[in-house]
Amino acid sequence: MTGLQTATLAGMLIAGGLVLAVRALRPAPPSLVAALEQLAAEPTVRTASAVTTSTRDRWDWLPVPVARALDGHLGVSDADLAIIGWTGAQLAARKLTLALAGLLTPSLFGLVFVLLDVPVPFVLPAATGLGIAAVGWFLPSAEAREAADKARVEFRSNLESFLTLVAGERRARGSVEQALEEAAEISGSMPFVRMRRAIRRAALSGRKPWGELRDLGEELQVAELRNLADIAAVAADGASVYNTLLASARTLRHAELSDARTEANQVSERMSRPLALLVTGLTLFVLVPFMLRMFGISS
Repeated sequence: MTGLQTATLAGMLIAGGLVLAVRALRPAPPSLVAALEQLAAEPTVRTASAVTTSTRDRWDWLPVPVARALDGHLGVSDADLAIIGWTGAQLAARKLTLALAGLLTPSLFGLVFVLLDVPVPFVLPAATGLGIAAVGWFLPSAEAREAADKARVEFRSNLESFLTLVAGERRARGSVEQALEEAAEISGSMPFVRMRRAIRRAALSGRKPWGELRDLGEELQVAELRNLADIAAVAADGASVYNTLLASARTLRHAELSDARTEANQVSERMSRPLALLVTGLTLFVLVPFMLRMFGISS
C-alpha cells in the first residue's frame, strides 16, 4: 500500500468518525408529537416528556429494513423497551453507532501510527477494535434492561400511592371511573401520566378504563397494574373494594421496603469486599518485609 492510499484511507475513516460524532451530538430536529404535547396542560410534565422525546429522536436515523433485520437480535424485550419509552429501531441505531465507532477508532489510531512511521502490528488494532465493538454492541442492551428494572420499581412505587388515592376517591364518590380519573390527575410523574393517558384513551374509545389499564399492565409487564384493573372491574359490579385497595397498597409498600433492605444488604456486601482486600494488603505490606528479613537473617 502506497503512502497516498494510506492517507486516503485514513482520511475516509476520519471523515466517517466525524460524521458519526456529529450525528450523535447535534440537536435533534423538532418533534411534532412533542410540540403538540407542549400545547396541553401540565407544562412541567410535558416539557420533561418533550426533552426525553428529543433525546430519543437522535437515534431515529436507522432505515426500516435494517431495523427489522436487527429487531430479533437486540437482547431486550418489547416490554422493557415500552416502559423506558424506546423503540427497537432507536436501540438498534444506538448499538450500531457505538459498535462502528468502537470498531473504527483503533484502526484510525493504527493508520496514524503508520503515517508517523511507528511500527504497529495489524493484529493489535483489529483485535482491539473487535473487542470495543463487542462492548459497544452489548452495552446499550444492558443499560436498557437496567433502566427498565428501575422504571418498574418507580412504577410500583407510584402505583402504591395511586391505589391509596383510588381507595379514597372510591369511598368519597360512587363511580369507579371517576375515582380512577381523579386519582390519575394527582401526580405528574411518568407512571401517573401513562395511567392517565390510558384512562383518557378508554374514555375517548368508549371502553372501560380498567380494560385499558390491564392492557397497559400487559404491555409494560407490571403485574400490580393488572391486579388494580381486576379490582376496579370487581368494584364496577358493586363490590366494596376499599379494604382490598388499601391491602394492595400495603403489600406494595412492604415489597418496596423488602427490596430496599435487600439492596442495602447487597451494597454493604460490596463495600465489605474492598475493605477486606485493603486489610489483607496492609497486613501483607507489614508482614512480608518482616518475614523476608527474618528468613534472610536465619539463612
